[in-house]
Amino acid sequence: MINYQKSTLLALIKSYPKGIKEYDLLKLLHAHQCKEDQVAMFDNLALFQQHFLLFHALYKLCDQQHATQAGHIIIEALNIQWLPYKAAAQQQASPANTDPLRAYYLDIKNLEETSREDVDNLLASFWQKISNDSEKLSALALFGLAEPCDLATIKKRYRQLLATHHPDKGGSVVTAQALNDAMAVLKRCYVKG
Repeated sequence: MINYQKSTLLALIKSYPKGIKEYDLLKLLHAHQCKEDQVAMFDNLALFQQHFLLFHALYKLCDQQHATQAGHIIIEALNIQWLPYKAAAQQQASPANTDPLRAYYLDIKNLEETSREDVDNLLASFWQKISNDSEKLSALALFGLAEPCDLATIKKRYRQLLATHHPDKGGSVVTAQALNDAMAVLKRCYVKG
């Protein structure tokens, strides 16, 4: 496991004044570990645990920085950044105690109770959503539409396109099938379940 000593972590974050991505920060922290620990970077449960422990340490560090009015830490997967307290006050006066992510990462039981199966299910759900979003955007593009959109607009556009591209109207079977497939995707995405 990586040692998330607050002083070391703070110094490392401060050495990237424009911010650093979580992935890059984890790589830097892992660079100081032995090779056996680096193999764990490819294990989903170990990655989740490293991510959780890092964010847990970051939220605690942020609380410490606020308590001493020393600074603020932006905590996002794509941007972890230390800001001086005055600059932070303009952006965010204090850590949001109602922030659900903050509450999640500060509750160590969430780390202890998360199993390998939980992590695998979470990742599967994530990739399914990404796939669904990609299919939805492709289907909308085929119809010449974009978000925000509603099912009535989609159906109207589908009928217009099908009237033009249906094989009985001189259109292509391939295009008509692509429109039908896109409509099936969009129905799944826009029909409230």
